Amino acid sequence: KEVAFAMGVGLAVSRSGSILNNVWSPKIANDARIEAAFWLGASLTGISLFLAGMIIVIDRRAVKKIRKRRGRSGGGLESLSMALLEDAEREQVSGQPAGGDTTENGDKKNSRHQRSGDNATRTEGTTAETSCGAAAESEVHITDVMKFGPLFWLLTISCFVIYGCVLPFNNVASGILLERNLFASPPENCHLQHSDECTLGYLQEGTNPSLDSTGDGICHVAPSQAPLLPSSVNFTTSDSDKSNTWEETSYVYSNLGPHNVDCGDPFWLEGCTEDYCTKQNDATEHAGKIMSIPYFISALFSPLLGHIVDKIGKRAQLATLASSILLAVHLTMALSDSSPIAPMVGQGIAYSLYASVLWPSVPLTVAKQFTGTAFGVITSIQNIGLAIFPLIVAAVYNASGGKYIPNVEFFFVSCAVAGVVVGIIMIRLDKRTGGKLYVASGEGCDEVVLNGNGGDVIVGRNPVGSVRDGDAGLFDGVEDEMYFSPLI
Repeated sequence: KEVAFAMGVGLAVSRSGSILNNVWSPKIANDARIEAAFWLGASLTGISLFLAGMIIVIDRRAVKKIRKRRGRSGGGLESLSMALLEDAEREQVSGQPAGGDTTENGDKKNSRHQRSGDNATRTEGTTAETSCGAAAESEVHITDVMKFGPLFWLLTISCFVIYGCVLPFNNVASGILLERNLFASPPENCHLQHSDECTLGYLQEGTNPSLDSTGDGICHVAPSQAPLLPSSVNFTTSDSDKSNTWEETSYVYSNLGPHNVDCGDPFWLEGCTEDYCTKQNDATEHAGKIMSIPYFISALFSPLLGHIVDKIGKRAQLATLASSILLAVHLTMALSDSSPIAPMVGQGIAYSLYASVLWPSVPLTVAKQFTGTAFGVITSIQNIGLAIFPLIVAAVYNASGGKYIPNVEFFFVSCAVAGVVVGIIMIRLDKRTGGKLYVASGEGCDEVVLNGNGGDVIVGRNPVGSVRDGDAGLFDGVEDEMYFSPLI
């Protein structure tokens, strides 16, 4: 009944890691070189691999523990990761739902079909179908994806464009924030007093101030703007006794630009453009903190939003609302120079809401035994988008003269618009197909028996998002505490 809430809790934990990444990575890269940040990432990946192995150990111990508590000696209990299909096949062979209650005579009670008020009897060859999901079949093949209904594919398209609007943006958010708010281009009417000399550092023995267009007064560079760079430099290792720390043997640039300045190189950081690199490093760390806002919002509110989704349903409507928020966020980023705080808060709310809606909706659009396949398909297509969209972003960035604003943001706007359009279509289709995404978890929807003769018989109500009687398989009757103490 609380799938969205559970997924929200998992999302909150994972986003906490994203917050630490955004805050720590720039600082580690600035203080101890970028290689140290990569090594930290590799170490965390190793820890993740170790924990994945621990899950296998916990799973096996939990199975043994449950067997022991239930007094089963073997064979009857599969792993916690048992495929959903096995239950469906077991039902077709035995004619009874897996894990049903046992009578005193040792017979299984078909609790699913013995609900009060059910007057219909299932016969051999009938297929169960509910307005909350498609009819169950006995086997799963990869070609069964062709049988997935339009609601699933709309959900997949929505995932494709919305995650393409969120995650690729996160990849370039630092650059966008620097260009837009924290490290913008210096004033065009300013120039250095000595355009071919370093600005600040041990290679500049005097001063090299920024002057206005008249050359008489000091040019004011705003805190959100980058200091001016020399138009050209010409240095070799013979020019300084500190050149042993430089990464290159010569620095000869007749037309120096920001893309030539590597602030990880002591030549630029300490020798020639200390003012530029210090301000850039500070801005990068500040950008990391601002980038953490969506993840902080997600970590804070994902469980709450997941709980709300479970309680009220309306998944297609909420997905459309999340897309609309993203549209407003990226239009603001593209067309104004206001503070990025409000857009980042909006990004976090939209991201949390959409994730809380999307993943719990997948099982509602396909038959039970296709759930794993459906998750695989939607994740695969999502990752195709996450591979393609950064290439599109890079192409737009290069075509815009190395600028993110406004064209890259307009690309994200187009993704959000597509998400809104798909959401509206999804709402209309869901209304016509029984409201699978509209109802709250635990609310009933009609369960229909297809009798093979073209007639449908309504036999009861199936709670959306909940485990129907008998669907718990061989875990039916296992007490809650058995799930929560596998290591004891």
